[in-house]
Formats: sequence, structure tokens, C-alpha cells
Amino acid sequence: MEKSRFIVFTGLITGIMKSIQAMKMLKMERYGLSAAHTNCLCRLAEHPEGLTQGELSDLEMMDKAQVSRVLRELEEKGYACRENGGAYKRRYLLTPLGVETTREMDEILLALNHFVSRDIPETDLEVFYRTLTMIAEQIKQLETMIETGKDP
Repeated sequence: MEKSRFIVFTGLITGIMKSIQAMKMLKMERYGLSAAHTNCLCRLAEHPEGLTQGELSDLEMMDKAQVSRVLRELEEKGYACRENGGAYKRRYLLTPLGVETTREMDEILLALNHFVSRDIPETDLEVFYRTLTMIAEQIKQLETMIETGKDP
């Protein structure tokens, strides 16, 4: 039973992520943005003081080369700009167009969120997110243990 529960869990999570990525692509198409662009813009909106490539890479769990590419494209499209500084210490910020676009994206994401959770009682959602957060933290701990050669 436990083995099949893990398989069901990973299958559900994978399916959810694929659906989310597909919806992001469809909803962000009018902005000329991919899911990776959307994620980076949302992260920059959460950090008005800006983020370095490394910080963004860590937050998004994306490789630095992809983050570099996405940031360059966001700059070219006028959604983000960079402060002066060394290549890796430079902070990226939203432009006024980026701020306005992330506001519009927030409205779209909020509408999608309301649709998905509309039939779920708030107390159940609170338990779900608390439990999912604990699972994510424990999986990260397990990953670290395995990387360092420790058996669980």
C-alpha cells in the first residue's frame, strides 16, 4: 500500500505540474511569455529590491543558464532591467511594464486558483497546504541525505 501511495503521489504531482505549465503557456501567450518567464516575473514581483541570477535560480530551482536566458529575454521585452554591478552580483528588477504585467498575471492566477479550489472547504485547504509543505520539506531533507551518502 505504501509503495503504491508514493507512485500515486508522484503521478498526481507530475500531472498537476504539466497542467499548470500548459495553462501558464496558454494564458501568457498574449504577453509573449513562457512558463519560465512567468515564474521569474512573479519572483521578481515578490522582491521589489531585486534578485541576483543566483537567488532567482535557487528560488525557482532552475539552472543558472536558463535563468540567464530568461532574464535576458525579459530585459529585451522590457519587463525587467538590471542594476549596475558584477555579472553575478547584479540585481534584476521589474520595470514599470513588468510591474503592470505581473499585476495582470496575479489576477489571472487568482481566478484560476479560485476555480480549482471552489468546492474545497477552507479548513481542508489549510490542512492540505500544511501537509504538502511538510512533505516537500521532508523530501528535500531526504534528497540531501541521499546526496551525502546517508541512508534514510
